Amino acid sequence: MGQRLEGSNAPAVRNMKKTMMAIFAVCAMVFASCQTTTPVAVTANPVGNKCGEAKTTLYLGLFGGSADVGINTAAKKGGITRISHVDMYQKNYVFVKTIGVRVYGE
Repeated sequence: MGQRLEGSNAPAVRNMKKTMMAIFAVCAMVFASCQTTTPVAVTANPVGNKCGEAKTTLYLGLFGGSADVGINTAAKKGGITRISHVDMYQKNYVFVKTIGVRVYGE
């Protein structure tokens, strides 16, 4: 019972298990995300049926991105002339971050 056979593949099985656990951990980190949405502004204008969005994506917190992520840009993209309220959102992944503004109105 306690004898070890020559040519046993126990070390290979242990290495395979470690490799599979490492792959699983990397996949879990890549697919995990967090999103927050924050109200920024509210006006007395009625809530319309239009929504405009302006967003940008950063890689590693350094690369990419656009300086044109503002309320005015989002309103123009949505064809909004009277803003009712504005939301800012942020999506975080492991190495990627998306920042955006949504404008609602008429």
